[in-house]
Amino acid sequence: MSKCYWITGLSASGKTTLSKLLVDNFRLSGRQVILLDGDELRQVLNHKAYTNEERIIIVMKYSRLCKLISSQGVDVVIAVIGLFKEIHDWNRENIPNYIEIFIDTPLHELKRRDPKGLYKKYAAGEIQNVAGLDLEVNFPENPNVYLKWSNKKTIDSMFQELLDNLNQIEKEKEK
Repeated sequence: MSKCYWITGLSASGKTTLSKLLVDNFRLSGRQVILLDGDELRQVLNHKAYTNEERIIIVMKYSRLCKLISSQGVDVVIAVIGLFKEIHDWNRENIPNYIEIFIDTPLHELKRRDPKGLYKKYAAGEIQNVAGLDLEVNFPENPNVYLKWSNKKTIDSMFQELLDNLNQIEKEKEK
């Protein structure tokens, strides 16, 4: 049965990087999988609004898309901020084999990475509606996988930690 791997965290937390590694790993093992990235989905759907209310609407569309794709026998890996309790709850109730993966990266590290310049633009007063800064977020209460950033971890070690957690989840389901 197909699964939905919902990889969430703040901007620059490593969602896209880990999701691409996970998809590559699945494809190498012969699994049919699709990668959905929040930034790419926004572009495809031409969605430019960023208030919390607007974010909830668009992320609910992502959730329904994940449910549709996974219902057709294809694994879905989605990398999206989507830090809303109502979204997490809906996903758990409505998407079979939903696996929530939360990447917890501290703000100082997010600002250091800042590949899109969001944190720098926010600090300069050029933009607003940045999740985790002026927009309140709901970190998952009980994610299936919790990855905590540390300056002692590499992307490879974080990915291995993710795989180890996913393997443990599979073993527990087999019992």
